[in-house]
Amino acid sequence: MANVNPLSTRLQIQVQTGTMADGSPKIGTYSFANVSPQASDDDVLAVGQALGALFAEPLLQVVRVNQDALSSATA
Repeated sequence: MANVNPLSTRLQIQVQTGTMADGSPKIGTYSFANVSPQASDDDVLAVGQALGALFAEPLLQVVRVNQDALSSATA
């Protein structure tokens, strides 16, 4: 089994900035770095929703992006 070492976490807020010609939503993404990798998913969601409420555009999705280093497990 691999060892996982959390490196960093980003919070992305996706909002609808308009509509494409075919009717699909045009999505804008705002990214916030330096989120603690130890932050719970519920906390990241709550912060994302609070930040999303500050935008004029409707909030579509809150995304957590984790970057982990993987290494082989040693016996």
